Amino acid sequence: MAEQDSHRVHAEHDRDKAERLFQQAGRTDDPEQSERLRYRAERLRARSEAELRREPGAQFDDPDEEGPQ
Repeated sequence: MAEQDSHRVHAEHDRDKAERLFQQAGRTDDPEQSERLRYRAERLRARSEAELRREPGAQFDDPDEEGPQ
């Protein structure tokens, strides 16, 4: 159980980090830097969200995505 909690905490941390990268990308004046930050944020968010969906009892925030059946 502690290992699952650790994975979830790490995934939540990565999701928060991705959000900060998106915000940073929106503040930069350099279009190339903004694109790089957005790319990193998208990848990080995708991985963290996938990890959170794998966790038992995870909530499904995407209405187009089916939960456990």
